[in-house]
Amino acid sequence: LILFSLSGCPLNAQAIKKGKISEELMTIKLKASGGIESDEEIRHLDEEIKELNESNLKIEADMMKLQTQITSMESNLKTIEEENKLIEQNNESLLKELAGLSQALISSLADIQLPQMGPISEQNFEAYVNTLTDMYSNLERDYSPECKALLESIKQAVKGIHV
Repeated sequence: LILFSLSGCPLNAQAIKKGKISEELMTIKLKASGGIESDEEIRHLDEEIKELNESNLKIEADMMKLQTQITSMESNLKTIEEENKLIEQNNESLLKELAGLSQALISSLADIQLPQMGPISEQNFEAYVNTLTDMYSNLERDYSPECKALLESIKQAVKGIHV
């Protein structure tokens, strides 16, 4: 069973490594308490202790690097979350502004009826705007005098909307 902290660092792995080091140190102590017969054994034990200490230092350094990386990632995540919150607030403001502009356009064009469409309303707003966009995009078409007058009326109505 591997346990993870909130920051994702495996706690069990560190305990296992410390357990192995403790076990090896216990073996060395048992050898030492049982009596050492030669200088060669003493040198061998000293070498094992040195290797264990070096290994322990390396593991501790690796753990410090991991902790630094985790802290950095957590900080970056917090910054991203704060930026996302600001973006959401900005989006809400823009949506409110868009709703206000839509209502102003509906009010301005309430008395103007496009050919083959009823008066503008919230229900047909998108289709009405698409039709207007198409008409303005194709002004080079030869529209009827009524349609040209209608486009001129719409231009005048839209001029009153301040963005």
